[in-house]
Amino acid sequence: MGMLWFVIGLIVGVTPIVAYAANSRFEFDLWGWLGMAVGEFMILFAIAWTVASFAEGEPRAASMGAIMFGAPGLVAMTVSWRLFVRKRTVKQPR
Repeated sequence: MGMLWFVIGLIVGVTPIVAYAANSRFEFDLWGWLGMAVGEFMILFAIAWTVASFAEGEPRAASMGAIMFGAPGLVAMTVSWRLFVRKRTVKQPR
C-alpha cells in the first residue's frame, strides 16, 4: 500500500513538469488547465480506489470504482484537450 502512495506522489510531482513543457507547444486557457486537473485527480482517485478495494478483497467495488471514477476522468481530460487546448502557432517573419 505504501508503494501505491509513492507512485501517486511521483505522478503528482511529475505532472507540473510535463504541463510546463507542454505549455511551450500548446496554448492552455483557464478551462483547459481546470479540465486537465480535474481529470487527473479523478484518474488518480480511481487508481487509489481500485488498489485499496482489491487489497481489502472487494473486487466488485474495485471494478465499479474504476469505471465510476476513471471513465469521467478520461472524458474530462479528453474534452478539455479537444475544446480548450490549441496548438501554439509561431508567426514567421517576412
